[in-house]
Amino acid sequence: MTVHSRRVPAVLAALSIGVIALSSCAVSGAGGGTGSGSSGALGGFGRREERQRIGSFGTVQAVAVSRRYVFAAGSSGIAIYDRVMSSWLPPLTRDDGLADQQITVLAGDPVEDALWLGVPGGVIMYRPLTEQLQRTIVTGVPDVIAFDRAGTGDAIVRAGGEWTRVSRLGLATPMVRPPTANTLILPRTLTDLYTQFPTLRTQPSLLLRSQPSDRPLRNVQIISGAASPERVSEAWIGTAGDGLFRLDPAFMQATPLPYGLMEPGVGALALAADGVWAAGLGQSLDRGGLSFVAADLQRFRWIDGTIAVPLVGVRGLSMVTRASRAWLGTDRGLVRVRLDGTQAIQGWSVLDGLPDERVLSVATRDDGVWAGTARGLVYVSDSSDTRNVRTRGVGVRLLDNLPVHALQFTGDTLWIGTDAGLMAIASPNGRAGGEVSRPVGNDPALRRAVRALAWSDTVLLAATDDAVLRLAPRGGVEPVRVDLLDVRLVGRVTKVAIDERTIWLAGTDGVVIVSRRDGATRVLRVPGDLPGAVLDLAASRDYLWIGTPQGLIRLRRRGDGGLP
Repeated sequence: MTVHSRRVPAVLAALSIGVIALSSCAVSGAGGGTGSGSSGALGGFGRREERQRIGSFGTVQAVAVSRRYVFAAGSSGIAIYDRVMSSWLPPLTRDDGLADQQITVLAGDPVEDALWLGVPGGVIMYRPLTEQLQRTIVTGVPDVIAFDRAGTGDAIVRAGGEWTRVSRLGLATPMVRPPTANTLILPRTLTDLYTQFPTLRTQPSLLLRSQPSDRPLRNVQIISGAASPERVSEAWIGTAGDGLFRLDPAFMQATPLPYGLMEPGVGALALAADGVWAAGLGQSLDRGGLSFVAADLQRFRWIDGTIAVPLVGVRGLSMVTRASRAWLGTDRGLVRVRLDGTQAIQGWSVLDGLPDERVLSVATRDDGVWAGTARGLVYVSDSSDTRNVRTRGVGVRLLDNLPVHALQFTGDTLWIGTDAGLMAIASPNGRAGGEVSRPVGNDPALRRAVRALAWSDTVLLAATDDAVLRLAPRGGVEPVRVDLLDVRLVGRVTKVAIDERTIWLAGTDGVVIVSRRDGATRVLRVPGDLPGAVLDLAASRDYLWIGTPQGLIRLRRRGDGGLP
């Protein structure tokens, strides 16, 4: 791009304005020395593919474009899109050895496929192909990164009013005088796009396609942008809440490219055929709903709440999927989301007959769902939208004023984990409820608060605050404590899970993993192996998904069910 002398001050000023907006939000910064690799703090995992963190990239605070890659900075790090292969690369996050510092400026390299970013006291160069992270120390806070038009195309960095030349080997050389305009390559910014395409500023709503009539009208707020260096008709737009868009500014045609989670943090998980659904913690003021993450981390889908059932600020507490429906327990009632093309949403609250707004657990049947709340248990019919208008399919209340933390079906029996211990209903009848009984056993843990339940083949697990019990659901066998699952290692218990190969016990301090074949045990701890408390987990054949307040973690499983 030809840059004339008279444009340099305006361009630099525009870059500085963008820097102020970006530096107000902390995202991943840099750590390590010059030429350091990016293996970083992977929590004992040898390769990035074995452990991936998926954060929130609904708000894109800055965009940079190199010859091949698009870099989108969000609250969880930097997402990397390969525009040649139309695929996503692993994001650049703190798990790659980066410290939590403020990124003050981003720039795509016009010479090679790399990203340059400025942080207080330094400049970082990242090469996605080799996953090499290189840091160079500079004095001050960088606010402009340009490139030398002649020679090797070194980065020309302004920090604290002083200019520094940074070579591709990471060598910094102070410049005696400021560079002239005709010696610099300045990537086109959002201000340049506004100047060239005024419609982008005056009609940003053209970025969104037609919205469903039952969803709140969303006005796109563009907060960042960059242009492809070799394509005049291609630009990249970052928005507040709607993610990244690829834009043909000449025809004002935009393609959304959602990546990661709709909102920060994961409160509940449910497996899908080819990935996982995640419900958030209600921390975003922009959007709320469900996020789908494909197992290969290439496809992402966001489902918003509706006008009648808004999900902004709603925390997911439990979730299960069945057929094309997701049943979501939240701190504001029970929600059913159709996962097909309609994306229809229906909600139930105390006004419809729920014992409490806080739905702590859910368990589905073909015709409805059992919902355990903070003040009892209730059944909700799946066809309630066409039945009794007053009750909307809500059955009789059971276990009044008793928190129901966990629900688990084993055949025709519904097992119930409550504050008063483990209970069960044999052959529960939806609207009529059923007779609640206690399992036979002398272990006092059966009368203590049961936080989580899990079932696989012939084994039922019940987790309390101080023990995990193994029960035979058909009776006749005294419950046995599973000593390998030490509750003390995980803090406050949040989840227990089991499949044919592995058992997991999760809590606020980490996860205990036990092989069912040989009893081999592994512990993932917070914060060394995991970024925060484990709020939920789900296991598929190839992956273990862990939901934390800091995002979603995907861990690859070995053939025996364990982790690398």
